[in-house]
Amino acid sequence: MKLVLSLNSKKFIYDYVDIGVEYFVVGAKYFSCRQALSLEYDEIANLKKVLGNKKVWVLVNALVEEKYIDFLEKHLIRLSHIGVDGILFQDFGVLQIVKNKGYHFDMMYAPETLNTNAMTLNVLKQQGVTSAQLARVIPLEEQLSIHQQVHMPLMLQVHGVEYIAASKRALLTNYQEASGLVFDRKSQTRLTIQPRNSDYVFHIYENERGTHIFSKTRLYMLDLLNQIQSFEYLYIETLMMSDEEAIEVASLYSDALKSFEKQTYDRDVKAYMQLLYQLKTPIDRGFLFDQTVYKLEDVRKM
Repeated sequence: MKLVLSLNSKKFIYDYVDIGVEYFVVGAKYFSCRQALSLEYDEIANLKKVLGNKKVWVLVNALVEEKYIDFLEKHLIRLSHIGVDGILFQDFGVLQIVKNKGYHFDMMYAPETLNTNAMTLNVLKQQGVTSAQLARVIPLEEQLSIHQQVHMPLMLQVHGVEYIAASKRALLTNYQEASGLVFDRKSQTRLTIQPRNSDYVFHIYENERGTHIFSKTRLYMLDLLNQIQSFEYLYIETLMMSDEEAIEVASLYSDALKSFEKQTYDRDVKAYMQLLYQLKTPIDRGFLFDQTVYKLEDVRKM
């Protein structure tokens, strides 16, 4: 189990290295979606230099229109020259360009909600995908079953807000114009929405790539390492976290992994959970222990 952190600030970079984070995910100025931090090319190069033998992965997870293909090719050339270790992508045009150019990135297929079965992932491995992030919307039992059948490394999100939905449309701008209301539609944490007859609250924000919706609560698996120990990568999503919360969460998971290796985890985990509760951020299990069941009478009603 290796800890993967989506970097939301360069403030604690040396602290992350000291506590044992080995993989860092960052956004770039171009072709990144829903990133915690966006960096220019020179900043990515400097980060790679600072981190030494640690791994730097870049989000190239936008869906790319044909008119931007040439720009995408130039973007990937720059990332190759920098020496980026891996790319998280969802558009297969990105994979095809990388294969055609012979770049040596770790190509992690991370399409948010689509990685829900083993057969597809095994076929994608034959097409050049080298690792994948499982969808967060399926139960843990199914995620474990998929991992047993897939022949490449898989990444599991263990902490942080969860992706709910996105649209390339400027939905908040349209709503603002239609309603006449004034609000900050670009802040990632200021606006929330709540479905009718539901207790669930979600963050919603808008940027140049459209409208994005995330859970307000943070998924957590700090006390589930015994169940998820087979996964190669454990991912912490720091989107919408403060710098302080991000470093505290990363430190807790790093300590838990070290405790697991020393075989003292079962004794220590209660103390780690108490420290997590002290952060006083909303946490829940997401979809880990839910099951989606369609009943015939419900389908008829729809």
